[in-house]
Amino acid sequence: MPHIIVEYQQELAGDSEIDALLMNIHRSISESGLFKADQIKTRAYPFRSFTNAGGNSPYIHIQARIKSGRDAENKKRLGEVVLSGLTALHIPASVITVEIIDMDRDSYGKYLPK
Repeated sequence: MPHIIVEYQQELAGDSEIDALLMNIHRSISESGLFKADQIKTRAYPFRSFTNAGGNSPYIHIQARIKSGRDAENKKRLGEVVLSGLTALHIPASVITVEIIDMDRDSYGKYLPK
């Protein structure tokens, strides 16, 4: 926990840039102390078709899915940590947004195959 899901316009960046973005997010969250490095899961999904406020400027949307129970201040801090770590990457997106989503703790399941 958390699950970080990055959605981005596929022409915005190549695989190496997206790998760097994911590693940067992972490192920023780990260094924040909010979650341990081995708890953070990051992945990215490119999209081809989109509009952005009626236009075609590429954007990135990041979801941080966490188990319910964190207070508003920790959620806000997580969002800030995710975004602040991306400034050094100089991504040519028109906007980068982050959304913190609570996953219901009681219905969340996990299986660790052996």
